[in-house]
Amino acid sequence: MGYINSTLWNDIQVSDATNDKRFSQLGIIDAVKDSTPFVDYIPPSAKEALMKASSLRDVQIPVLKDQTVVVNSTPGFNYIPSNLPESDQYAFTAYDVFSGFRHYPAAYANNAVDSDWARLEVMKNVAYAMGNSIETVLSAVLEARKSQQLGFTTQVSQGDGTYSFSTGTDTLTISKAAQKETMFFYFEQLMAANELAGGYRFVGNRAAFATQKAEYLKYGVGQSKDLQALNVFPLDRMYESGNISAGSDVFAGFALRDGSIGVFENFPYDFANGTEIDGKKWSITDMELPYARMRANVYTNSQATEATSLITSGTDSNLIMTAFEEMAIWVRFYVVYRYNGDLANRANDIVKIVGATS
Repeated sequence: MGYINSTLWNDIQVSDATNDKRFSQLGIIDAVKDSTPFVDYIPPSAKEALMKASSLRDVQIPVLKDQTVVVNSTPGFNYIPSNLPESDQYAFTAYDVFSGFRHYPAAYANNAVDSDWARLEVMKNVAYAMGNSIETVLSAVLEARKSQQLGFTTQVSQGDGTYSFSTGTDTLTISKAAQKETMFFYFEQLMAANELAGGYRFVGNRAAFATQKAEYLKYGVGQSKDLQALNVFPLDRMYESGNISAGSDVFAGFALRDGSIGVFENFPYDFANGTEIDGKKWSITDMELPYARMRANVYTNSQATEATSLITSGTDSNLIMTAFEEMAIWVRFYVVYRYNGDLANRANDIVKIVGATS
């Protein structure tokens, strides 16, 4: 395998070696990434600008604010209401998740561990750690954009199981009785009643939807329980993350409507233009990083060095006059979401949910 470069991320996908690190699911990233193609409120020109924007520049998204329309019962020239629209603009925050590694090929000349294998495994570990950092960002945005009001919970709780919404914690609680059969059907009815109908995804803690997945696998169309009639979400709309804790509840997490949140990568100038100077190279990965689920800005470099300090058992002559290779990995991205002019008093299409034990 050759010198470190961005194409090594292609090789990591076929590595079948293992190491001691344990990799949990990062379902928040998966749910948000799968929601991104439904972001239809940002024009193509603005998406292009987000990709190239400097940190000194905001990309403003235009929006027409919710309008109170005057309707009269008396016709005539003197009763024509103006009903003038009011516009607004909003912008998004760019987030930076940055890491990297150094690799000393000569250090493996007298080592049982293969140099190329170790390099790929380190890359995998770095990508997973960066994915965890991205999930921290996304969970904070979901928490900030969660619905603070949600009506009609009583109306949809007339069957087996109840829903209740707390404005103190901004959380929708789903009773145990509702979780087995009616949870998804009732939830979609609830959101439709709040004028927020559409396709939703649930993301929760590990094993959050074990009951629902078991029901899904056990029954099918036309059997004693018709899951299609019950509107049970397909498996690809239930996500799990090791970064969500259920606490004392059965499950905890978020429900989010398609397009309610999304991510767009940002590529600074030299990375986008592939600058190369004296063995140093700036580039963009041609594929999404594993775990992080986004393309990354990559800087690679190689330098001569004295590296005998790496080995503590003695002086390794291989490291007296050697070289290192390094890679900097920078995932820079915007988190986008739908405009809500009165988040404190108007239902939103991101809902914090918990599954009760009773």
